[in-house]
Amino acid sequence: MPIPVTRPSRAAMMKCVARFRDLYRAERSLPDCDVPGYERTLVNVIGFQAPQASADIRAYSPVGDKAKPYISHLKAGFGIAFVEAEPGNGVMMHNHDTNETFMPVEGVWRVTWEGDTGDESVDLERLDTISVPPHIQRQFHCLSAPPGKEKGVLLVVIGGDQPSAEFSPEAEAILTARGLMTPAARAS
Repeated sequence: MPIPVTRPSRAAMMKCVARFRDLYRAERSLPDCDVPGYERTLVNVIGFQAPQASADIRAYSPVGDKAKPYISHLKAGFGIAFVEAEPGNGVMMHNHDTNETFMPVEGVWRVTWEGDTGDESVDLERLDTISVPPHIQRQFHCLSAPPGKEKGVLLVVIGGDQPSAEFSPEAEAILTARGLMTPAARAS
């Protein structure tokens, strides 16, 4: 059976266009954005629904609830966002239930993950790509901005229409101690 073909109006297709200059920038969309070294701006291009949190799962949207998607009417099966950060800033260690792919657009970025023998990392330059499988604790930081700019820009693609993310237990402890999260009720 052939794939169906539709012919949308120009107006319908223009709802699918996101101009980078017009995108909303959320400065404090996630709890760790208020911790020195983790300050960043989240720019949600194609959004997804936030996961349902429960008492035993501290799930949140990977871009937070303040980073509203520019293109929100599509169920694309993935989300696309940008992270803008000054060198030395990034995200605390966290985990996803879906794949997460990173590609620096501007600057050099370090992606770190918990490996079988401890933390491992790789430094990515412009247009280098890493795709992190689900269920691996990971974090990223901007190492340098391009000449003449204050921030690096990282493209982030996250699988699913309703992906979940959780901070690592160590990150949750820091956020709880700073009053940015309530203590989690973890199953033993």
